[in-house]
Amino acid sequence: MAANEHKNLSTQNRHLPKGFESALNNTVLSKSVGSGEDFQDGELEYQQKTLMGTSTFKIQGNANSILTNYVYGEDIGDNKSPFQMDIDYGSAVVASGSLAPNAYFRVGQGYVVDRACAVRSISGWLTANHGYVYTIAICKITPVSDSTSNVVPIVIDEIAVTGLSSNDKLVRVNETTITTNAVAAGDIIFPMLKSATAGSNVYINLTVQTTSY
Repeated sequence: MAANEHKNLSTQNRHLPKGFESALNNTVLSKSVGSGEDFQDGELEYQQKTLMGTSTFKIQGNANSILTNYVYGEDIGDNKSPFQMDIDYGSAVVASGSLAPNAYFRVGQGYVVDRACAVRSISGWLTANHGYVYTIAICKITPVSDSTSNVVPIVIDEIAVTGLSSNDKLVRVNETTITTNAVAAGDIIFPMLKSATAGSNVYINLTVQTTSY
């Protein structure tokens, strides 16, 4: 009898897990929440891999007098950091400019990614004291060790939002179609802001969600 136990069967003679045939591709087997007090009465279910290994990080900032060029966050050595975004990038197009290491490394809202992952969503809110169109650019830079050369940021996603002419009125940001979602371990992610018309006071409060590969 012992030789016929499941653990002793060869691979080709073992049955697939329950529900395997009808499960979608690129999913993993898990257990649902259930309802019992002992937290053990859930059912087997298949979930998308993209839901596993999820990380989130917060990006907050404001520009007191936003430009038609992109602006980015103050140096961490400045007392206006980490929230103030008033350094002129010099261009309204991210790909047309670049940043020196002592700029992108010390930007106030910079987040260093700890592992290779994909950006899945950008969610949160914006307020502005004018009704112009504002663009949030979530960017990444891949630092180069022992180099003083400028690096051109890569746009992960640009999100256009129309203000409601009041910093008491919040505008929803909910982006799930990401332009360039792949991010490497050690990359620095940070935001930029620009406006169709200069001069507004703008605030952003966002969450960026990533999932491991």
